[in-house]
Amino acid sequence: MRPDPDRVAAAIVEIAENEIVPHYKKLHPDAVRAKGHPCDLVTVVDEATERALRASLLAMTPGAAFIGEETAAADAGALASIGDRACWIVDPLDGTRNFVQGVDEFGTIVAYAEYGRTIMGWIYAAPERSMAIGVLGGGATWRGDTIKTAPQASDRPKGLRSTGWLTDLWRERLVLSLKRDVDSKSGHCSAYAYLKLLRGEVDFKLSSRIHAWDHAAGALMLAEAGGAVRWLDDGEPYAPQASRDHPMLATAAGRDWSDIAGRLHG
Repeated sequence: MRPDPDRVAAAIVEIAENEIVPHYKKLHPDAVRAKGHPCDLVTVVDEATERALRASLLAMTPGAAFIGEETAAADAGALASIGDRACWIVDPLDGTRNFVQGVDEFGTIVAYAEYGRTIMGWIYAAPERSMAIGVLGGGATWRGDTIKTAPQASDRPKGLRSTGWLTDLWRERLVLSLKRDVDSKSGHCSAYAYLKLLRGEVDFKLSSRIHAWDHAAGALMLAEAGGAVRWLDDGEPYAPQASRDHPMLATAAGRDWSDIAGRLHG
């Protein structure tokens, strides 16, 4: 039986309010460590939030798998079951670096997938105490209202970029296009990147390191709102899968994915 979206949303909010919000701007330096790369941080808050989400979500769906960012960091084989059964895909604290540095862009991302297809998604923007929910075939909402994306502000697309994980060939090619043919700035939080796309505050997001816990929920919401999330090279739609370092382009509703992709290809 599939979970009730509102019940899941309530659980996410309760856990975030108990495990994340009380520690914001109060985190002891010893509670933070790097997971390999100096910019890839994890805190005791990430770990405690993932444990609480795991217990709560699995209680709603006996027999489902659970794939959390911190679980996958400790067990590279955790993603192997992503297409084999129903599973939860969770980033307990997306934007950890922002959380540690006191930047008000972080949140919790949760997706529920069945056999490699995202069925439901939730993004809780903790600093705003606000939730986005997407249901396959049922649309997407923000703060309980159907999402209405703002139109593109100008002919020159404006967006967010993350190019640090690309091959040298891709990076060289795209950095030039990002400077010449579009306007962009760095984006370090997938939760807020998707919220900005859903609200039409940016026209696109170019990503380079693709983890399911960063993209499964947001890609569903964006598709339900009329946007698109596709691999930049072949235009194939994104679906939850094992982590991959490869360029992926998300565009807001009302934007021409092919036009922006063409600009980036140069």
